[in-house]
Amino acid sequence: MPATTPHELPTPHAQILIVDTDPARTALSEAVSRLGHTVCHAAEPGPQVFDLPPGANPDLALIGLEAEGSEDALETARQVASRLDVPIVYVTETTDAGLLERARRTRPHGYLLRRADPRQLDLTIRGALGAAARDRSGARAAWNSAVLQGLFDRLSDAVIVADVRGRFVAMNAAARAIGPYDPARPEVWPDRHAIYQADGETPFAAHELPLTCAIRGESTGGAVLRLRPLRPEAGSEDIWLVASGYPLRDASGRCIGGAVVMRNVTSASQEAARARTIEAEVHERVQVLDAIIRSMGDGVVVTDAQLRITLANPSAKRIIGNDVPDHIPDEWADDSGLFYLDRTTRVPAEEMPSVRAVRGETIEDLVLFVRSPGIPEGVYISVNASPLRDEARRIAGSVAVFRDVSERKMQEEALFQAFAHGRLEVIDTLQHNIGNAINSVATGVDTLHGWLEDNELVRRFDALAGLVREHERDWIDWLAHDDQGRRIRPFLLALISDLTREQRSLWRTSTRVRERVRHIVDIIRAQAAFTNGAVERKTIDLAQTLADAVTVVQEGLGRRGVEIEVDCSRAPGELLVQEGRFQQLLVNLLVNALEATDERAARLGTDGWRPRVRLSAYRSSEEGRLTIDVIDNGIGLEASQLPSVFAAGYTTKKDGTGLGLHSAANFVIGSGGSIQPLSDGIGAGTTMRVTLRLSEPSPKEPASD
Repeated sequence: MPATTPHELPTPHAQILIVDTDPARTALSEAVSRLGHTVCHAAEPGPQVFDLPPGANPDLALIGLEAEGSEDALETARQVASRLDVPIVYVTETTDAGLLERARRTRPHGYLLRRADPRQLDLTIRGALGAAARDRSGARAAWNSAVLQGLFDRLSDAVIVADVRGRFVAMNAAARAIGPYDPARPEVWPDRHAIYQADGETPFAAHELPLTCAIRGESTGGAVLRLRPLRPEAGSEDIWLVASGYPLRDASGRCIGGAVVMRNVTSASQEAARARTIEAEVHERVQVLDAIIRSMGDGVVVTDAQLRITLANPSAKRIIGNDVPDHIPDEWADDSGLFYLDRTTRVPAEEMPSVRAVRGETIEDLVLFVRSPGIPEGVYISVNASPLRDEARRIAGSVAVFRDVSERKMQEEALFQAFAHGRLEVIDTLQHNIGNAINSVATGVDTLHGWLEDNELVRRFDALAGLVREHERDWIDWLAHDDQGRRIRPFLLALISDLTREQRSLWRTSTRVRERVRHIVDIIRAQAAFTNGAVERKTIDLAQTLADAVTVVQEGLGRRGVEIEVDCSRAPGELLVQEGRFQQLLVNLLVNALEATDERAARLGTDGWRPRVRLSAYRSSEEGRLTIDVIDNGIGLEASQLPSVFAAGYTTKKDGTGLGLHSAANFVIGSGGSIQPLSDGIGAGTTMRVTLRLSEPSPKEPASD
């Protein structure tokens, strides 16, 4: 590099990396230094180029390029451009076209002849630094533009920018999602939608649109727009927007356009509309429910957690014959006229059904007596009460439903009195049923006797036997070749068929005889139960007694393929009761359950069904009570049959006496308990629910053995 004179032009200071072989590297470093630049590092081509001293941050690399060692120089140039990201200028004297082509592929920022004067060196360095700065500026601008465009498109709010003539110049993805538009003519986007005010009926004036106001230089905020698509491809549902307009101004403050920012609130509007619809539906249902409650024949009383009455329907006042107060129990405990079944013991405030329900109890079919000035003779009511809970399952109040059961209670008392005084008028029923049963038995026996006395099938078998004896010696030949012998086979098949049919008829007759005998036994047992009024009570093993009843039924009627399950795990171990009548009660109920499964099989078939009976004993929710459920999956009962099942002589069975369940009801009611049939209809099975009092043996009257 030739000697230079000081450069007249101001030279920008730069850190220069020199990559060349000696002595050219030394000369090049001196020339660069004389131009006012700093040689931050100088090295031969190779890895040592990157051993930069501390503080070295090159702005430009001057790399010597000669035919000898050119590949090392080119590879070093590629590494410098990649790792240091600085412009490259080759210093060379070569005219090798291949080498220069390979150098061009490394995308240098310039070339410099080794014999160039200082001005050329200065201009080359300046040009390379300027070009690199411009490249970086363009890349940064493109990067900034991409970032801004990405952020613009990722805004959840829709944004539209227009110039002063109303032409759209920018629209982000959220705005494009509102409806299809022509990218070449974005200004026609509003033509695809009718724009209304919030009521959906009043068109939005064009000069009042937020974007129009923004183009005029006015800011607007919070305008509600309702867009209705005008073309099928634009969608079919209205779009709700909350829009704000903002003017765009240049550096001098002149308005050069406007922007509108729109938030899609369609889902919120739909939810609000849906909420209003639901509110209206709930209101309507509440009105219907209120009308139903007010028209109910049952009394309904609802309280809050503080026992303030929030609802009492007209039937509540009618049944109790008194005004319903505002609060339970403070205002009602003393004058409620609510008594236990003895009609004299007043129900204390803490035991009132609503109070117990607020404590978390559920009360079912609690029978109480009510006497008030409006009904001085009093009425019996059956009460169901349960807690009301909020969404957090906390008790928020109670609801009590009660009905007048005076007629039912009076019937029970009359039945009990008739039983207690031995005035049950069932003699005619007994005689009638016994007579029918005996007549049926006599008819069946006559049928069997006649069959045995003179039977056509027996005579035909005798004739067949005679033919067999007659042809013992030529039996095979006779069967094969004689006309009469060849008729033996069809004769025998017909005889067997007739015998089978006769056997089935005989079986049905014997079955009827057996059932009638059983009915006579049941009637005799029922009569014995009616006439035996002096049975002592004794303490029995409850589980053993239940098991004995099942054994008696299975041995007497046969197992019939019926699965009988006994569960007394929740019952007391012992029970004070009239043992004989209690056992008869269990037997009657089990027999009734088994017969119900027989009837179900006969009427509805057994496809996919197996007969089952469950005998369950447990302590009732009502203190001091034992409940016994006899549950079958038999034929079931219709609702109209339920009130009559315990009446004397009533039966749903073709050959029934109607006394088994009647006898059971007499014993239960006479013992101070209750019996109730439960069924959801034909084919749904039946539950006979018996409730008995639990009591300890009196110390003065110990239980008999």
